[in-house]
Amino acid sequence: MTMVVLPLMLCLHLAAAACTNPTCSSPPCAAALLGDVGCTTVSGTETLKHELVAAGGTISSNAHIYGPFEAGFTSKQDSIIKNWGCSTPSVVYDADGGKDINVAEKFVAHACNIQFPRTVGTEYIGVVGPCGGHTGDYHFHRSFSCLYSEAGGHSSKVGDVASYSMYGKWEDFAGNKLPFLDACGGHFGPTPESSGANVYHYHAQDRAPLTIGCHGPSASGGLVGISQCRALYTECGDGDQKTIETADGSVTYDLFCPCYDADGSNVGTKELPALSTSEISYDASGSTPSPSSSPTPVPSPSASSSPTPVPTPSSSSSPTPAPSPSAPSSPTPSPSPSPSTPSPTPMSGSKVDAAVRAYLGNIQITSVALMLLLRLLY
Repeated sequence: MTMVVLPLMLCLHLAAAACTNPTCSSPPCAAALLGDVGCTTVSGTETLKHELVAAGGTISSNAHIYGPFEAGFTSKQDSIIKNWGCSTPSVVYDADGGKDINVAEKFVAHACNIQFPRTVGTEYIGVVGPCGGHTGDYHFHRSFSCLYSEAGGHSSKVGDVASYSMYGKWEDFAGNKLPFLDACGGHFGPTPESSGANVYHYHAQDRAPLTIGCHGPSASGGLVGISQCRALYTECGDGDQKTIETADGSVTYDLFCPCYDADGSNVGTKELPALSTSEISYDASGSTPSPSSSPTPVPSPSASSSPTPVPTPSSSSSPTPAPSPSAPSSPTPSPSPSPSTPSPTPMSGSKVDAAVRAYLGNIQITSVALMLLLRLLY
């Protein structure tokens, strides 16, 4: 991919151009690294003076929405850099560009040893203004803070990004909920215009990619992971990583790669929480988004929850064994016979014959004795 990188602020000297909302017929698609990724649909009022925009100035609708990157600092911006409070502008020269606005501001703060961004009276001093954009041909790099109110539930719509809508940063302001977003900066959920239906849409976010990282959703109609996002850009993994010294320490950074992992790194590989949870938002009071609930995985044994195993005996629960006698409970035995007259023992055939003969012999003796007695009497 051949890309012309114009120095930051060069558009100060150019006539304002109409915003052109790009198309993405077969998502996911790469987004412009310097140029329109979408267009705003509402206007807003800047709260503080910044560059050519006065406090109370109007930011018109159909303003450009850009990605997160600045285009570089050169001697052409010396007067602007000095206005930031940097006495030696050359310490922040960076002809390559390709750092997101957040990192660029931290780089300037460190190199110039200043607080940056900051507010002085009614003037805001930073690479972009408090509403999130800059220059005469006004374009947004982040926040859209003057285009929606932080109130109620889901943030209102601020623009169109190809075929999908861009909203302010809140999933539920009253509930203090921020959205889980994919690598493109979008997710599925209800919006103020969707009548309760879950639709793909984008949210502004406080960390890179700030606006969008790519045009989603995925080819299968789902969320876009960091590896899918990086595959869309030759600038990701092309060997031009730099170590950037910032006010927060050293950052390893891949210039012009708009795909950031869960730790906010565009070289790290920790997948975004949105890809591993069925929830669409998280409590904003947490410092790092992490899912409080995730899709039900294949159960695995753990201390708190485990699948039902084949039962094995334990002190708390066991399958019912075949009953065996025990002190507290025993099965009722078959009744034992109580003492009674024993049943006669059957005799064999020879014993029966002998008994009959003895009985008959006794009868004959008795008969003879009776006859002798009768003779004596008569």
